[in-house]
Amino acid sequence: MNAFLFYERPEKHHVRGLFAFLLVNINYASRLMFQSLNTKSILIFCILFLMVFNINAQNQKFPLSRSDSADINIYKQKADEYKVNKYYREESDCYNKIATIWWEHNYFSQAAEYFNKSLEINKRLGNANGIAMINSNLALIYADNGDYEKALEYFDKTLSIRKSRKEKIGIIAARINMSVVLNNLKRYDESVKHLGEALDVAREINDYKQMRSCYGMLSETYEKAGNYKKSMYYFELYKKFNELVEEEKINKAYRYAKEQELKRELAEKENQIKELELIKKNYEIITTKKNLQKTEKEKISLLDTLSTKELKIKYLENEKKLNEARQKEIALKNKLIVRNTIYITLIILLLLFIVIFFYFQKRKSYKILSIKNDEISKKNEEIKIQKDNIEELLTATTLAHESIKESIDYAAYIQNAMINKTPKLSDYIPNSFILYKPKDIVGGDFYWYTKIDDKIVVAAVDCTGHGVPGAFLTVLGNNTLNGLVNVLGITKPGEILKRLHYEVSSSLNQENSDNRDGMDIALCTFDVKKKKFWFAGANNPLVLFQNNELKVVKGEKYGIAGFSNFIFERINEDNKNEVMYKTHEFDITEDTCLYLFSDGYRDQIGGKEKKKLKTKNFLRLLEENYQKPVDAQKKNLMEFFENWKGDEEQIDDVLIIGIKF
Repeated sequence: MNAFLFYERPEKHHVRGLFAFLLVNINYASRLMFQSLNTKSILIFCILFLMVFNINAQNQKFPLSRSDSADINIYKQKADEYKVNKYYREESDCYNKIATIWWEHNYFSQAAEYFNKSLEINKRLGNANGIAMINSNLALIYADNGDYEKALEYFDKTLSIRKSRKEKIGIIAARINMSVVLNNLKRYDESVKHLGEALDVAREINDYKQMRSCYGMLSETYEKAGNYKKSMYYFELYKKFNELVEEEKINKAYRYAKEQELKRELAEKENQIKELELIKKNYEIITTKKNLQKTEKEKISLLDTLSTKELKIKYLENEKKLNEARQKEIALKNKLIVRNTIYITLIILLLLFIVIFFYFQKRKSYKILSIKNDEISKKNEEIKIQKDNIEELLTATTLAHESIKESIDYAAYIQNAMINKTPKLSDYIPNSFILYKPKDIVGGDFYWYTKIDDKIVVAAVDCTGHGVPGAFLTVLGNNTLNGLVNVLGITKPGEILKRLHYEVSSSLNQENSDNRDGMDIALCTFDVKKKKFWFAGANNPLVLFQNNELKVVKGEKYGIAGFSNFIFERINEDNKNEVMYKTHEFDITEDTCLYLFSDGYRDQIGGKEKKKLKTKNFLRLLEENYQKPVDAQKKNLMEFFENWKGDEEQIDDVLIIGIKF
């Protein structure tokens, strides 16, 4: 199939709409690139080609591993248990998982059998979403098996359910899938109709990503129908919407980063304000506590006073009744009156002292509080000034970042213009591919090729570092190779590397400076008429398959320029006739397949254990793919790399050149 269908995971009981990407055949891609007036269009096409989804290009059945067979037996046992206990939804999930394992190994009939079992359960449960999902998966299986009419029938069932549930993303996905199948049936008018209706829904929900997918499929459909004018028209729309989507992602990420930075700064200042407010509240609590203690003391004093008065009144009443009988108590009465007077006077003086004391304490507290408030105001003013400074610094940083990014983007434009030259390598060697994935916007790896007389020279170069520093060396390496081969006519690989070493070392003035930059390279010269090719390497090897046998031809254990200067001086001292870079000669046979590459692919960290891929696994991957067509090789290598890397960051530039005779 020339395009990719949307895939719905069977173990999920919901529909997940995915992007439909444009895959145009090689001849048409070349025509688009030559018709484009600028390099930017070529770059967009390369990005589209690299973003193609994983499909089963071959219908070859792959044997089940022990782990897969064990999983199938476990799911069957669980399904039987769920069936007995009437857990029908869980039973359906088990059938979906079994079907998926068969499907992944291209056993289509077995996969369809278990999907149909799951379908019957979902029909009994009335699970419309599950029915739609399984119908879609059955359609994908029939499409993989080449039964497009059957696939179209099941996709139509999926579409009916999506329309009844008004699932707009699901409707778009179903219609695009149907258009892919219709393209294989050469029913292009019906395909265009479905794509037009999918595009209307995408416009209705204002989804740029879905609109981009529709434009891509329309371009492919018109290209297959022979209407190249409309195909080019929709391809241009696809490019524009792809730029909108990518720009929206970049803007969203930038706004989020800016917002998070501001939130962090504001949170720090708010914490400082909260600390000051906490100090103020603690002071108010202490003051309130003291006032309550004062009030309590006043209440106790008042009660003492009232008790004394009551006693006095009672005493006077008794004295009137016993005045005649208790004359002796008159003196005692007078003493009591004097004593009470003194007590009352002392109490009054004490209360007065307390009032005066608390009055001055209160004034002192007000002064302290006023000072604290002034300090808080000053702190708030300082915080405001700091906030303004941070905002100014953020603005300046943003402008500087935008300026630097624009410069790097233009550098990438120049670098791509340098390495993406015309004619392409496939024009010289039809069965060839170049997998190039820089770590940053600009890369330190680059590929180079040329044709001089009857010979074709091809090189994979890994410069010191990556990003902007590595990109500077790529320009130097590219220009030096052009001069050595195209101008001076040198085609022997060992001699090219030797001259390249001296030119790079001289250009970087390494004899009189501390600069130790350099590059690793694998270079081949091909003479197709004589059925011969030659190889020389600096730190990088050649991987060669001939007569179904793997050979690794190692290059010299030192690179170009840099620290190699010390090695070359020692070689010249010991033996002046010793060659710096040995040239290896090979015959070109009908089953010859070879690879030149940098170390970025095999050094990538990923997998379940988060370790490097390493050379051993990389060679095994090449051995599994070298007999396949070069387009399939490139796609498989790229998909394996992305799956291996997963969520990990790409650690280096990636470059692989594959050539098959």
